[in-house]
Order: sequence, then C-alpha cells, then structure tokens
Amino acid sequence: MTHSAVVLAHSDPNVADWIAAIGQALGAFFTLAAVIVALWIALRDEQRRHAEQERQALTQARLVRVRGTGVKLVGEDEHGYQHELTIYFTNHSERPVLDVYGEAWPADNPRHEPARWAVKTDAVLPGQDQPLMMKVTGDVTLNAWRARWTDADGRQWCVDRRGADPILFAGQPPRPHE
Repeated sequence: MTHSAVVLAHSDPNVADWIAAIGQALGAFFTLAAVIVALWIALRDEQRRHAEQERQALTQARLVRVRGTGVKLVGEDEHGYQHELTIYFTNHSERPVLDVYGEAWPADNPRHEPARWAVKTDAVLPGQDQPLMMKVTGDVTLNAWRARWTDADGRQWCVDRRGADPILFAGQPPRPHE
C-alpha cells in the first residue's frame, strides 16, 4: 500500500474495512478461479484417458477379422435344398473373444427382427479360426448377416460387411447385405 492509503486507513476505520473486504473478495475470486482451472484440467485429462482407452479397444477389435460369408450345397430333403452358410471369423488378437454369434437374415426376414439363422460359440481363442456354420434349408438369398462378439473387457462389437472394421454393438440391426 502507498503511504497515503496507510494514512487514510489509519484515520478512517471504514476505509480499512473496505480494503480488507476487497482483499477477501479478490482472494475468494482467485481461489474459485484456481478450483475451476483444476477441475477443467482433471476433466480434460479424463477425456484424453477415455479416448485413449477407446482407441486401444478399437485397435484390439480390429484384430478380429470377419472375411464375409460363404454358402455350400450339402444336400436335399423334403423341405428343399440344404446349405451350409458360413461366416468366416478369425481372432488374431492376443486375448480371447467371448460369446461369438454368427447371424443371418434370409431375404424374407426383416432386419429389425431376430435373425432366423444363428449360431453361437462361447469363445474363440487367440490365433484361432472359427468358421460360424449354420445349416439352412431353402433359398439362401441374404437380407443381412452379422458376426458379433464380446471382447475380454466386456465391450460388444459387430461386423456386418466383408472386411469392414468392427463397430460397437448396441442392439442395432445389421446393415443390408450388399
């Protein structure tokens, strides 16, 4: 403080109270500003950490390859031709994938309804090829198909296009077959 402010504060106690109040208000303001900055930094760091975890999860999910579908005629019975419909699934990751489903919707099965043809395997180990084979009868023209699985961290993924990157599965119907 300057000499005149000290003399003024000494001669009038109200001025001293005002100066103290202003100092306290400025202290409270800068304390609040420091708290806001600290919270902003913590939130930004959490967002970066979450983004990195998601990037790592997608990198791991990309190591699961779904090469598409294949159909092979295996016989005929009173219901028509029997085919073996296969979704080609390989786990190239270093961790097992769990609850692996192969699902197929024939042309007359709407995609928003459950797949008429489906197969499930409990786990596909690292480095393992797991053809997802379904025995089907009749017309094998597909409306859609999908492979879906759960990674070792509990995230659910799916692929519904040949050679496509996995996307997070949240119950959405598959895209139409190309």
